[in-house]
Amino acid sequence: MRIGLTQRVLFHRDRAYDSLEHSWYEFLQGHTLVSIPNRLCSPFPDIDLLIITGGDDHPVRNHVEHELVNSMLSRDLPIIGICHGCQLLTTKLGGNAVPVDDHMDCYHEVFYQGEPHLVNSYHKLRIELPPPGATVLARDPDGHAEAWIHERTAGIMWHPERMQQPWIPQEIQLLLTR
Repeated sequence: MRIGLTQRVLFHRDRAYDSLEHSWYEFLQGHTLVSIPNRLCSPFPDIDLLIITGGDDHPVRNHVEHELVNSMLSRDLPIIGICHGCQLLTTKLGGNAVPVDDHMDCYHEVFYQGEPHLVNSYHKLRIELPPPGATVLARDPDGHAEAWIHERTAGIMWHPERMQQPWIPQEIQLLLTR
């Protein structure tokens, strides 16, 4: 499967660079990975699935990611948002994300089908309202959505690519095998 990965914008000596965390290569081994630049290119890359990776917001990145989401949705191709990507998809599809104080640089449990799973957390926003029609798959101990799916679009608030034993809900894992 050809998987497109969006990238962070990092600055060094007043220059912008696109950046992709190395852990993605191991997490998605066996797939062909396509790093998507933070610039609009035409036509969009020929990919089977888009992963909007984590990282900070940046206006150029957000613009490119919104255009990529529009393109993928119009072609009925799957999208998975991780952390920043989950927040972007949640709001783009009509949900809501709000500030949270206790989810940065920590681990916490999420509950999937009644079973606890320990996940990492690097976010400053939480999902207050998932997108309309989305099925919430995992919740934090306070009951807030941490993973959701709607048709072939899904969001995960933690970083499975950074976990020693990566875990994502089965319904989202299926998107990586089609």
